[in-house]
Amino acid sequence: MQIKKYVADNYSEALTCIKREMGNDALILKTRSIRGHSELSGGKASKVEITAAIDAAISNIENEKKTIASKTPLDLPDFGGEIEPDIKSLMYSLLSQTEKAQSLGIKNHQLDLFSQLTENGLNEKIIAKIFSKLSFSNDSAAFLKDKFIKIMKRLIVCRGEIKISKNSLPKKVVLLGPTGAGKTTTVSKIAADLIYRQKKKVALVSLDTFRVGGIEQLQIYGDIMNIPVESAQDRLGLEECMKRHSDKDAILIDTMGRCHKDHKYSTQLSEVFEGLDEVETHLVLSVGSNEKLFMESYKQFSSLGIDRVLFTKIDEGLSFGSIINFSLRTRLPLSYLTTGQRVPEDIEVADQDRLIRLIFN
Repeated sequence: MQIKKYVADNYSEALTCIKREMGNDALILKTRSIRGHSELSGGKASKVEITAAIDAAISNIENEKKTIASKTPLDLPDFGGEIEPDIKSLMYSLLSQTEKAQSLGIKNHQLDLFSQLTENGLNEKIIAKIFSKLSFSNDSAAFLKDKFIKIMKRLIVCRGEIKISKNSLPKKVVLLGPTGAGKTTTVSKIAADLIYRQKKKVALVSLDTFRVGGIEQLQIYGDIMNIPVESAQDRLGLEECMKRHSDKDAILIDTMGRCHKDHKYSTQLSEVFEGLDEVETHLVLSVGSNEKLFMESYKQFSSLGIDRVLFTKIDEGLSFGSIINFSLRTRLPLSYLTTGQRVPEDIEVADQDRLIRLIFN
């Protein structure tokens, strides 16, 4: 086993040296910051040291390849394209929370709030970006939190509940999303709110003709609310449903969940919706899913023109920063949050104050 220490101005330079000399199979054993003591350094880290190791046999093979990587000094977290993603991920995971924060420019008095927010799932780079907008350097914890919240309120976009216009055409609302997100239960909750609170006439249409029990579940809710429930398999079937219920204030359309890798499904849906005017689409995502699934679902249905995002199963969530991360990345306005299985009780209109309370537990 060959073990060697590398000292450089920053982590990116050190990793570049390790990759150049040891290759992609190098193992990172230890990292540390070397703090300067001169007046110019101000006590801050002026160097970094990484201890790396590689099997001797592998080292000989790498030496024979004689691959030379370009040397570009960059600071964490942006390692640059010359570092392989797996090495970058391993390197970043070995840093302490404090080192991560410092690499992002977080000041000492911001560390406690930074830790609280990252533990609840808010993206580190988003936090750092907001902190960079705060001008004061010696804020109290309460004042810092208050300023952070004010900026967050300006960034989070909430569009409120479904609005029914006073024209003669019914409002057509489509719920899209991956399997298991809770679309059928959610469409029933929205229907109940429109009927009982807003006193609107509503019809339900299901495009979920393949899932066992899909239309039956919707029919049960329809019977309880005494509203019509229909199913459609194609564009002509949907158009017929629209004509039969042209006297309604709103027609809510439930769709079938598909794997996020099935991009043909969005094409099929666009063909079904072709010719319908003023369709409002809501992407339904479960808080229990990971952010990668959020983005894949967004890509899957983006060709249909997503108007808003709706998050379900808030009651089952462990952290809620992912809601904000997704909202800021896509700039999709939020419409509703669902908080349980009860129909119609467990649904609420999303607003900035509620989302911020979730982030701060």
